[in-house]
Amino acid sequence: MKLEHQPTVKRLREKEKSGPGHDRPVVLDAHWIKQLALDCGADDVGLVEIDRPKLDDQRDEILARYPWAKTLLSFVLCIAREPIRSTDRSISNLEFHNRTEEVNDISGKIAERLEKQGIRACKQSMIFPMEMARFPSRIWVIAHKPVAVAAGLGHMGIHQNVIHPKFGNFILLGTVVVEAEATEYDHPIDYNPCFECNLCVATCPSGAISSDG
Repeated sequence: MKLEHQPTVKRLREKEKSGPGHDRPVVLDAHWIKQLALDCGADDVGLVEIDRPKLDDQRDEILARYPWAKTLLSFVLCIAREPIRSTDRSISNLEFHNRTEEVNDISGKIAERLEKQGIRACKQSMIFPMEMARFPSRIWVIAHKPVAVAAGLGHMGIHQNVIHPKFGNFILLGTVVVEAEATEYDHPIDYNPCFECNLCVATCPSGAISSDG
């Protein structure tokens, strides 16, 4: 049997002839997709279009892997304050690693529910960069921080972490790449929650943040 006569291939060809994306919405309701993310466990969520100027230094990398990308869904998960504040590594690490897996699980749930709606989507790893074959160049696919800032989920503090206007620094970030456009997008908040008190400089245990910047 020739490949073109195989039933699955024939169905695919018929689908292609009817036009791309005919069986799924071209534009997603922004409120619907945000609520979906909240239902999956996110504590806050924002949407950014792929051609946002603020993502100029991210776009080529994203499109190289996801040429179909139209929207980036950014979300935060609030983490417990006291374990992270603890000087005992076993306590702080337990909270961090448990919540890291939770972020990855939320990303997966969002992508899975979108896929069930016929909307192409892909979760991204929350954990540390792993594309080490490319070292010393960029060793990550998507930088969660600039996406979160563009999505209005906070601003970068002196310590170069995103500070959320409600949850402060006690957050973890996740990103889901979505094929469809949204009815509206979010924008950076108009103030920086960082008080520039330099407390992060004073308390950094390794001295990574210096008073001269």
